[in-house]
Amino acid sequence: MFALRGLAVCLSFFVVVYAIASTLISQVWRFRRGKSATPQETSTLLLNLRALPLLSAALVTLAIVLPSFLELEPRTSAEPIGEIPALLALGCLGLFVAGFANALRTWRKTNRIVNGWLQGAIAESRSEGVSLLRIRPAGPALAVAGICAPRVLLSEAAVAALSEAELKAALKHELAHVHRRDNLKKLFFRITAFPGMSALEMEWSDATEMAADDAAVSSSAEALDLAAALIKISRLVTPRETPALTTALVPSVNSALNARIERLVTWEQHRPSKNVTSHSWYLAPALLAATFCFVASYGALLARMHQMTEWLVR
Repeated sequence: MFALRGLAVCLSFFVVVYAIASTLISQVWRFRRGKSATPQETSTLLLNLRALPLLSAALVTLAIVLPSFLELEPRTSAEPIGEIPALLALGCLGLFVAGFANALRTWRKTNRIVNGWLQGAIAESRSEGVSLLRIRPAGPALAVAGICAPRVLLSEAAVAALSEAELKAALKHELAHVHRRDNLKKLFFRITAFPGMSALEMEWSDATEMAADDAAVSSSAEALDLAAALIKISRLVTPRETPALTTALVPSVNSALNARIERLVTWEQHRPSKNVTSHSWYLAPALLAATFCFVASYGALLARMHQMTEWLVR
């Protein structure tokens, strides 16, 4: 009974913290940055915000709730599990199951579509250690498929439509997605799905595409080549939805396409600085002070948490 009661308490606090943090993030994420942030900085910040509810819930549960229960809860007590922690614990388990089921369903659907694309595919030479496969025109013009071992898929239609320079720039864009594991991040979004997060995830997707554009070009000529590739590939995109766990050069639904082309055409004005200095070290004193306060008040914090646990259980 002690172990079950502890599990119920931990799951209860986890789901409460997770739900509160997710709700707050879904409402306030639009105030997360200044206009001077680069696409890479924006995508990284949005990913961190998206992961914050899960990290917060795990930290509170493992660092405070569980130690408080193990340290202060009498093991000889025959106190039953109350209705509130039982319901919250079941809700937490349901959230876990729904998240993994959503991810598994999306993964299976993506695999089914990608396997259809790969029928008759021809392996090309590897680029930067990444497999390049030539696929039939019925597939996407240019995309990255796969999570653990991402592959770049290139259609015959794209090869016919793009010049050598345009194709090189487009492939560099897709390789940027591979190196940043963007398909894996999309799988994480499916596992941690929560109402109200779709707008944040859409802006993350747009920022990630622009960040990959920036990674693919180092001169105005390359920027114009990539812009031309985007325009040509956009004419090849079919109205069918792109699978969720793939990253296409031009997704079938992409609200940022015009903005991407405009940034590339005016690349000299929008080029991100190559010597951007991180200011994260400014946070070091505040983080050190917060850590000291946490350690100094840890005993009182555990006692207060145990009081909350007792209230919850009863």
